[in-house]
Amino acid sequence: MDHSVGNDPKRAHALAKQMIQDIVAGSLGADAFLGREPVLLERYGVSRDTFREALRQLEWLGIVRTQRGARGGVYVQPPNQSAVVNVLRDYIDFSQPGFGDLLAVRRVLEQELLHAAIARLEDRDIVRLRILQGQFQRDMSREHFVMLLFRFYRQLMDIADNEVITLSLMPLLFVTVDLANFETLSDSAFADNSERAWHTLSALLDELIGGNVVAASGLLLRFLDFTGASVPDQIAALHNAESYPDWFDARRNKLARGLIYRIHQDIRRSGCQQGDHLGTEAELMARYDVSRNTFREACRVLEVVGLVAVQKGRDGGLKVAQPRPDNAISAVVYYLNAVKVSYLSLTRVRNAVELAAVPAAVSSLSDQAAEHLTELLAVQKAVVGDKRFAAAAIATQKAMIRYCGNPIMIFYYDALLDSIYYRDQGAVALTRLMEHAEPITASQSVIIDAMLHRDRALARRRVLQHHAAIEKYVGSM
Repeated sequence: MDHSVGNDPKRAHALAKQMIQDIVAGSLGADAFLGREPVLLERYGVSRDTFREALRQLEWLGIVRTQRGARGGVYVQPPNQSAVVNVLRDYIDFSQPGFGDLLAVRRVLEQELLHAAIARLEDRDIVRLRILQGQFQRDMSREHFVMLLFRFYRQLMDIADNEVITLSLMPLLFVTVDLANFETLSDSAFADNSERAWHTLSALLDELIGGNVVAASGLLLRFLDFTGASVPDQIAALHNAESYPDWFDARRNKLARGLIYRIHQDIRRSGCQQGDHLGTEAELMARYDVSRNTFREACRVLEVVGLVAVQKGRDGGLKVAQPRPDNAISAVVYYLNAVKVSYLSLTRVRNAVELAAVPAAVSSLSDQAAEHLTELLAVQKAVVGDKRFAAAAIATQKAMIRYCGNPIMIFYYDALLDSIYYRDQGAVALTRLMEHAEPITASQSVIIDAMLHRDRALARRRVLQHHAAIEKYVGSM
């Protein structure tokens, strides 16, 4: 398929996104050959500079690799969970989320984690969980306690064996630690808090082993509420400017990765706004005392995330930008399709997010937002039976979620929905969606009606009914 990327300043970004869509739509697996540079330049109708910048973005996202020699060209990279988790952590960190928003999404994902873990629990898992319960010590260091928390979640993820939950939850655990700033607590206060937290989690494991979903879920919510109450609702310094986080891929340029966070901290501390000029390349290289290669690699990552814009010319250099979700979403879409996550796993988590987001949207729905939803529904009704229906229905559904006001929840919903409809099974789902356009539109219509009447309980009930309608007309595949 040939494509022509428009002549806007972000051609490389647009090209990278198009190449990801082509990889996913073509079900191209690990090590699939995309082509040599001349062939790809002709196929996409771009310059060599634009093409190579797009490749650098895709390489950072962990989606492609380039190879020289007789078998040279561009190849699809095998899926790498750690690489995608790093991308998501960067995006969420740089977006500066509220701690309450973060915990709200964790509540949704972790309850799904508990349900999946209880359903798959085996005797050998119980032995591992009992060993884990005995590893807490009151006088353990902050670092060791955080590591224990990660072991707790990792064991549950291993038991649940749901790639969607793991990929979504891991970045949020990292960001929670980034925001928590445990160093502000005295030793005695930290010891008291960690003991109370582990007591709750240990009781949760008892209920999980006993198969008591309701009690385990209640203890989980108690733990998250305690976390929210014990951690100040403020953003701490994300990373030490003199180092880089332990989770960084050791194969990457550590100086560049450290520089990413130094630039981010300086933007935050100085109160820079979108569009503000940070300096020319020469000025910033001197300020941070780094080489051109190190500086440009750091800029590439920051530009992919959307935190800065690189401007060329006489007044060139870095300008502050707004973090954008599309690259991170593309990384999720590629990964979940590459590891062949089932349609059921995707829709189960997507539905859980939807069930939390719609009632939240009701609480914050403005008159302008209500008018927008009404307009989108009218557009959707007008194209029933038309090939444009699927896009209109998806736009309506995304808009319902967008008004929940939680940027992390919105991000995950969009990523999961795109992951569903870019895949082979997604093409089948879209066909069925169009075949049953009228009842699906009616199902969405009653959700929006409940939202317009500001009825949270009824909106939630209508969402559950909508899930049943999607199950009936689109199927579980």
